[in-house]
Amino acid sequence: MNKLLAATALAALALSACKEQGTSISNNQTQGTTDEASIDNSVASDGNMGAAANASADQAYVQNAAASDMFEVESSKLALDKAVKPSIKTYAQMMIDEHGKSTTELKAAAAQSGIPVPAALPPELQTKIESLKTKRGAEFDTLYLGDQRAGHQDTLAKVNAYLAAAPAGPLKDHASKVSGVVQKHLNSLEKIK
Repeated sequence: MNKLLAATALAALALSACKEQGTSISNNQTQGTTDEASIDNSVASDGNMGAAANASADQAYVQNAAASDMFEVESSKLALDKAVKPSIKTYAQMMIDEHGKSTTELKAAAAQSGIPVPAALPPELQTKIESLKTKRGAEFDTLYLGDQRAGHQDTLAKVNAYLAAAPAGPLKDHASKVSGVVQKHLNSLEKIK
Protein backbone atom coordinates (compact mmCIF):
# COMPACT_ATOMS: atom_id res chain seq x y z
CA MET A 1 0.00 0.00 0.00
CA ASN A 2 2.89 2.37 0.75
CA LYS A 3 4.32 1.65 -2.73
CA LEU A 4 0.97 2.43 -4.35
CA LEU A 5 0.69 5.70 -2.38
CA ALA A 6 4.27 6.67 -3.28
CA ALA A 7 3.66 5.89 -6.99
CA THR A 8 0.46 7.96 -7.00
CA ALA A 9 2.26 10.88 -5.34
CA LEU A 10 5.08 10.70 -7.90
CA ALA A 11 2.60 10.61 -10.79
CA ALA A 12 0.80 13.65 -9.36
CA LEU A 13 4.10 15.51 -9.03
CA ALA A 14 5.08 14.61 -12.60
CA LEU A 15 1.69 15.72 -13.89
CA SER A 16 1.97 18.97 -11.97
CA ALA A 17 5.47 19.64 -13.31
CA CYS A 18 4.40 18.93 -16.88
CA LYS A 19 1.46 21.33 -16.70
CA GLU A 20 3.67 24.10 -15.30
CA GLN A 21 6.12 23.70 -18.17
CA GLY A 22 3.36 23.53 -20.79
CA THR A 23 3.89 19.86 -21.67
CA SER A 24 1.47 17.00 -21.87
CA ILE A 25 1.90 13.62 -20.19
CA SER A 26 0.33 11.85 -23.12
CA ASN A 27 2.87 12.97 -25.71
CA ASN A 28 5.54 14.79 -23.66
CA GLN A 29 5.59 17.66 -26.20
CA THR A 30 5.00 21.30 -25.72
CA GLN A 31 1.34 22.14 -26.07
CA GLY A 32 0.87 24.31 -29.14
CA THR A 33 -1.95 26.38 -27.79
CA THR A 34 0.06 27.69 -24.86
CA ASP A 35 3.06 28.71 -26.99
CA GLU A 36 0.92 30.02 -29.86
CA ALA A 37 -1.07 32.13 -27.44
CA SER A 38 2.17 33.56 -26.08
CA ILE A 39 3.39 34.38 -29.60
CA ASP A 40 0.04 35.88 -30.59
CA ASN A 41 -0.03 37.98 -27.46
CA SER A 42 3.48 39.30 -28.08
CA VAL A 43 2.62 40.15 -31.69
CA ALA A 44 -0.57 41.86 -30.60
CA SER A 45 1.35 43.65 -27.90
CA ASP A 46 3.96 44.85 -30.41
CA GLY A 47 1.18 45.91 -32.79
CA ASN A 48 -0.52 47.84 -30.01
CA MET A 49 2.79 49.38 -29.07
CA GLY A 50 3.24 50.48 -32.70
CA ALA A 51 -0.23 52.00 -32.75
CA ALA A 52 0.42 53.65 -29.40
CA ALA A 53 3.73 55.04 -30.67
CA ASN A 54 2.00 56.43 -33.77
CA ALA A 55 -0.73 57.99 -31.64
CA SER A 56 1.90 59.49 -29.36
CA ALA A 57 3.86 60.86 -32.33
CA ASP A 58 0.65 62.28 -33.83
CA GLN A 59 -0.23 63.93 -30.52
CA ALA A 60 3.27 65.39 -30.19
CA TYR A 61 3.09 66.69 -33.76
CA VAL A 62 -0.26 68.38 -33.11
CA GLN A 63 1.01 69.94 -29.88
CA ASN A 64 4.21 71.21 -31.51
CA ALA A 65 2.46 72.53 -34.62
CA ALA A 66 -0.25 74.27 -32.60
CA ALA A 67 2.31 75.83 -30.25
CA SER A 68 4.41 77.03 -33.18
CA ASP A 69 1.40 78.56 -34.93
CA MET A 70 0.17 80.29 -31.77
CA PHE A 71 3.62 81.67 -30.97
CA GLU A 72 4.18 82.94 -34.51
CA VAL A 73 0.81 84.69 -34.59
CA GLU A 74 1.06 86.22 -31.10
CA SER A 75 4.66 87.37 -31.45
CA SER A 76 3.98 88.75 -34.92
CA LYS A 77 1.01 90.78 -33.69
CA LEU A 78 3.45 92.40 -31.29
CA ALA A 79 5.87 92.99 -34.16
CA LEU A 80 3.24 94.87 -36.16
CA ASP A 81 3.06 97.33 -33.29
CA LYS A 82 6.62 97.38 -31.94
CA ALA A 83 9.04 96.61 -34.80
CA VAL A 84 11.08 99.46 -36.23
CA LYS A 85 12.03 98.00 -39.60
CA PRO A 86 9.30 97.89 -42.27
CA SER A 87 10.68 94.57 -43.53
CA ILE A 88 10.00 93.02 -40.10
CA LYS A 89 6.44 94.33 -40.14
CA THR A 90 5.92 92.82 -43.61
CA TYR A 91 7.36 89.52 -42.39
CA ALA A 92 5.15 89.66 -39.28
CA GLN A 93 2.01 90.08 -41.38
CA MET A 94 3.03 87.06 -43.45
CA MET A 95 3.45 85.07 -40.20
CA ILE A 96 -0.02 86.05 -39.01
CA ASP A 97 -1.62 85.15 -42.33
CA GLU A 98 0.22 81.89 -42.99
CA HIS A 99 0.30 80.54 -39.45
CA GLY A 100 -3.37 81.45 -39.05
CA LYS A 101 -4.12 79.38 -42.16
CA SER A 102 -1.91 76.57 -40.85
CA THR A 103 -3.88 76.54 -37.59
CA THR A 104 -7.17 76.15 -39.45
CA GLU A 105 -5.74 73.28 -41.50
CA LEU A 106 -4.17 71.66 -38.42
CA LYS A 107 -7.50 71.71 -36.58
CA ALA A 108 -9.19 69.95 -39.51
CA ALA A 109 -6.46 67.29 -39.79
CA ALA A 110 -6.38 66.74 -36.02
CA ALA A 111 -10.17 66.40 -35.90
CA GLN A 112 -10.01 63.71 -38.59
CA SER A 113 -7.40 61.93 -36.49
CA GLY A 114 -9.31 62.34 -33.23
CA ILE A 115 -6.60 64.41 -31.57
CA PRO A 116 -7.40 67.57 -29.58
CA VAL A 117 -5.56 70.78 -30.47
CA PRO A 118 -4.21 72.76 -27.50
CA ALA A 119 -5.67 76.23 -27.12
CA ALA A 120 -2.91 77.82 -25.03
CA LEU A 121 0.80 78.37 -25.47
CA PRO A 122 3.12 76.14 -23.45
CA PRO A 123 4.79 78.04 -20.58
CA GLU A 124 8.20 78.37 -22.26
CA LEU A 125 6.68 80.10 -25.30
CA GLN A 126 4.44 82.26 -23.15
CA THR A 127 7.58 83.42 -21.36
CA LYS A 128 9.06 84.47 -24.71
CA ILE A 129 5.91 86.44 -25.51
CA GLU A 130 6.14 88.19 -22.14
CA SER A 131 9.79 89.05 -22.84
CA LEU A 132 8.91 90.49 -26.26
CA LYS A 133 6.23 92.67 -24.64
CA THR A 134 8.92 94.41 -22.57
CA LYS A 135 11.12 95.33 -25.57
CA ARG A 136 10.97 98.36 -27.87
CA GLY A 137 12.69 99.51 -31.03
CA ALA A 138 15.87 97.82 -32.21
CA GLU A 139 15.96 95.67 -29.08
CA PHE A 140 12.52 94.28 -30.00
CA ASP A 141 13.57 93.70 -33.62
CA THR A 142 16.65 91.74 -32.56
CA LEU A 143 14.77 89.56 -30.07
CA TYR A 144 11.84 88.97 -32.44
CA LEU A 145 14.10 87.92 -35.32
CA GLY A 146 16.13 85.64 -33.03
CA ASP A 147 12.96 83.99 -31.71
CA GLN A 148 11.69 83.57 -35.28
CA ARG A 149 14.89 81.89 -36.46
CA ALA A 150 15.14 79.58 -33.46
CA GLY A 151 11.43 78.75 -33.53
CA HIS A 152 11.32 77.99 -37.24
CA GLN A 153 14.50 75.89 -37.10
CA ASP A 154 13.10 73.90 -34.18
CA THR A 155 9.73 73.48 -35.91
CA LEU A 156 11.34 72.37 -39.16
CA ALA A 157 13.43 69.74 -37.36
CA LYS A 158 10.36 68.39 -35.52
CA VAL A 159 8.19 68.37 -38.63
CA ASN A 160 10.84 66.56 -40.67
CA ALA A 161 11.39 63.99 -37.90
CA TYR A 162 7.63 63.39 -37.74
CA LEU A 163 7.43 63.04 -41.54
CA ALA A 164 10.18 60.42 -41.53
CA ALA A 165 8.16 58.04 -39.33
CA ALA A 166 4.51 59.10 -39.61
CA PRO A 167 1.96 56.81 -41.25
CA ALA A 168 -0.04 58.17 -44.17
CA GLY A 169 -3.00 60.27 -43.12
CA PRO A 170 -4.27 63.80 -42.67
CA LEU A 171 -1.61 64.79 -40.14
CA LYS A 172 1.23 63.60 -42.37
CA ASP A 173 -0.36 65.51 -45.25
CA HIS A 174 -0.45 68.62 -43.07
CA ALA A 175 3.17 68.13 -42.02
CA SER A 176 4.26 67.76 -45.66
CA LYS A 177 2.71 71.10 -46.49
CA VAL A 178 4.02 72.78 -43.33
CA SER A 179 7.59 71.67 -44.00
CA GLY A 180 7.76 73.75 -47.18
CA VAL A 181 6.08 76.76 -45.56
CA VAL A 182 8.46 76.75 -42.59
CA GLN A 183 11.46 76.54 -44.93
CA LYS A 184 10.04 79.50 -46.88
CA HIS A 185 9.79 81.46 -43.63
CA LEU A 186 13.41 80.68 -42.77
CA ASN A 187 14.47 81.83 -46.25
CA SER A 188 12.49 85.06 -45.77
CA LEU A 189 14.22 85.68 -42.45
CA GLU A 190 17.61 85.54 -44.18
CA LYS A 191 16.58 88.46 -46.41
CA ILE A 192 15.71 90.75 -43.50
CA LYS A 193 18.60 93.10 -42.78
